[in-house]
Amino acid sequence: MSPECELAGEVRGLLQQLGSEAGVEETLREVLEAVSKVSGCESVGIRWKAREDFPYFLTRGFGRDFVVREGPLCERDAAGLILRRPDGRPQLACMCGAVVRGQTDDALPFFTRGGSFWTNGTTQLLRATPPSALAGIPTRNYCNDVGYESVALIPLRAGGETYGLLQLNSRSPGRFTAEQIGVYEGLAGDIAEAVAGKIDQSEGRAPRF
Repeated sequence: MSPECELAGEVRGLLQQLGSEAGVEETLREVLEAVSKVSGCESVGIRWKAREDFPYFLTRGFGRDFVVREGPLCERDAAGLILRRPDGRPQLACMCGAVVRGQTDDALPFFTRGGSFWTNGTTQLLRATPPSALAGIPTRNYCNDVGYESVALIPLRAGGETYGLLQLNSRSPGRFTAEQIGVYEGLAGDIAEAVAGKIDQSEGRAPRF
């Protein structure tokens, strides 16, 4: 059995604790620890919907400066007002926003049919990807700026609704395979189903480090 398959079993076991003696934050912190250990990614996090944004709910390894800068996804104008799409929804920044909104195209090699984004080399991706492929996605490229090469953004989706995403970052290139990303997509679905309804989405909150 692969480490990722063993991870899937471990995570499902942790999620079964929800609703009993274990709290959501405690359980998800253990989930992030397990994901970090198996994936080899030193920085992992969970974004979860709060009001109209998708800030970090929990992180491990990113550091406070990264989370404060990258946490909000809603784009704002000079007056601080949220910029909105023609349908009234907030305009979300960066690749995280594209994954949350489902603005992915699996004809491109860095997106999956499940709506995830992943790359084993952000530097090469930025060099080789034509601007037309990212039209409509206001990327910030901060992950690359601070040295992350392997990045995976997996939507947390249940019942047709996307609640946030699972993020895996590593400064080492080549962390992922397509098969591993498939396992993480399954885990993300399990997390979303287990946690939906247990986190108050009506109030923003500071991320826990």
